[in-house]
Amino acid sequence: MEIENKIIRVEEDFIVAYKDSYINTVPLKGEGNKPSLLNFVSAIYPDILSVSSKNEWERGVLHRLDFPTKGLVLIARKQNFYDKMLEEQKGGRFVKRYVAKTEKSTYDEGFPPFNYDLKDGVCIKSKFRSYSKGAKAVRPLIEGQYLYKKEAPIYETYVDKIDGSVFYLLLRRGFRHQIRCHLAWSGNAIVGDALYGAKENNDFGLLSYEIEFLGEKVSL
Repeated sequence: MEIENKIIRVEEDFIVAYKDSYINTVPLKGEGNKPSLLNFVSAIYPDILSVSSKNEWERGVLHRLDFPTKGLVLIARKQNFYDKMLEEQKGGRFVKRYVAKTEKSTYDEGFPPFNYDLKDGVCIKSKFRSYSKGAKAVRPLIEGQYLYKKEAPIYETYVDKIDGSVFYLLLRRGFRHQIRCHLAWSGNAIVGDALYGAKENNDFGLLSYEIEFLGEKVSL
C-alpha cells in the first residue's frame, strides 16, 4: 500500500498516522522545523504537542519507525493515555506487525553465527550493540561475546509467516533497526537496505501494517 503521510484514525485519546518512507518520525534533536511525521500531524492536531515525553522533541509519539521504513505510528493526544501506553509497552502488550520484502545476502560483517531454524513461528532473540563509523548500524549481541551485558534487555522478533522472500513479523518491544538487523543476520536483507547488505533501491521493503493496543487494532 503506497500512500503519503496521512491521518489514518482519530480518537479522543490518540491518533494513528501513516509515515511515508524517507521522512523522520520525529524531528532530530535541535531540528524541530525540518519535515517529520510529528510536524505533519501536529499542524492538524496541535494538542499532541502538549504531551510530555522523555525526550521533549518527541511529544506524544509512542514509537518511532526508522527513516526509510513506512507504516503506522501511534500518537497520544492526552498525557494519561501516553503514560498508560508506556506501561503497556513495558509489559509487551503493544503489538506491532510488519511485512518485509527481502533479498538474499551474504553480508556478514560483524554478525555472530545465526543459530536459528528460520521458519514460521521462530523467535529471533538478541541484545544489540552499536556498529560502524558513527554508530549508523547495530549488530546482534549474544551470550559469550565480550560486549555482552547481563543487565541489557533482550529483544525478540517473531516470524509470523514466511512467503518466499516476504516475511511477516511481530514485535512487542523494539530497538533501533531491530528487524533490519535480525533479518540481515539471517541472510535476508530488506530490499533497498544497503546499510545491511541489500542492493540500493528507492523502494524500501519494510512496512508497519498493523498495531494492536488496549483492545484496539488498526490496520492498513
